[in-house]
Amino acid sequence: MTIQEFGETVEFNIRHNLKHAVLGLGAPGVGKSQIIRQIGRKFGYKVIDIRLAQMSEVEIGGLIYPNESRTKTVWLAPDILPNEERDGKNTILLLDEITSCSKRVQVAAYQLILDRRIGQYELPEGTFVVALGNREDDDGVYIRLAGPLADRFEIHYIEPDFHSWKYDFALKNGVHPWVVDYLTYRPTALHNQDPESDVLVFATPRSWVRVSDILKLDGDVSKPVVRHKIVGNVGEAEGLKFIDFCEKQKDVVTADDFMTGKANAPQDAEALKALADGILAKAPQLRAGDTYDRLSDEDRQRLEAVIRALVRLPKAEFTVMGLKQLMSGNSEVVKDAFNAIDDKQIRAFIRENRYTLGMDDDGAISKNALKNWMSLWK
Repeated sequence: MTIQEFGETVEFNIRHNLKHAVLGLGAPGVGKSQIIRQIGRKFGYKVIDIRLAQMSEVEIGGLIYPNESRTKTVWLAPDILPNEERDGKNTILLLDEITSCSKRVQVAAYQLILDRRIGQYELPEGTFVVALGNREDDDGVYIRLAGPLADRFEIHYIEPDFHSWKYDFALKNGVHPWVVDYLTYRPTALHNQDPESDVLVFATPRSWVRVSDILKLDGDVSKPVVRHKIVGNVGEAEGLKFIDFCEKQKDVVTADDFMTGKANAPQDAEALKALADGILAKAPQLRAGDTYDRLSDEDRQRLEAVIRALVRLPKAEFTVMGLKQLMSGNSEVVKDAFNAIDDKQIRAFIRENRYTLGMDDDGAISKNALKNWMSLWK
């Protein structure tokens, strides 16, 4: 499954108050812990992240000590576990690196996952348990879960997926456009780890975000320090290809600059096509069952911004091409968004380009004419 689909399985438990523990297994850097933190922010849950590979069995399982009368033992629970007074009623207990910790630590976590308690300590009612780990073939430290422990989890295998990463993370979180554009061109470069290789540096969604952070601070890829940092994050083979791609982007009008008014559209047809493609890449992902009124405010704003930018292109054929491509995802949503935009802007575009749009010259462009034109595209 994709990382987004894994997130939906966790959200299902939260929405339905289902306290089944969920285990996500996937390659390093695919965004497993990141998606859980996003879910925590979305639902207002505090995420308590425990890296089990760095813990001992005492740190996770607690300590037994005698009571005051020395007639019984008392269980001293670790302070890192959810505490309702300190952390609030709603928490996600994230047990990360569960397949990289020792068998002793796995055993210590067993009761917490199985019974939601350790000794006298009980997980608060509002706590959901999510565990994360790597797969056996991910070339990392891997310690197989004991059968009884694995049986207590709902287990999902997560695969890198560029489409989900681009639309559900990169565009929403401002990943540098050169990174997004490059990976749109080479989606297999999102995660290129080869478990059989001795190379330590490889590309992952996490390492591409680090490259994005570097470019936001200094986008001059001719500087040795910037080049070295890119290669140090995604590897030499992929890094050099990416640097070459970036060098070719220096004179290109980016979608971000055009949409924010920092640059004018080029007149060259090939450059215009590249700009139109860049604008379309900013659109939200539209699915068959979506409706305009059910889109999030952010997605509506992004969709309308893309339409406005396409309308501003100096050659109407690129606008028409872009709108048709945009409508291939969900034509009704795009039509509704088109009609929701300022009438003057849209009518001026139609008036100036009515022949290109296949409309008769009927004088003033009425709202009915607008709907008639949009209805040409089914």
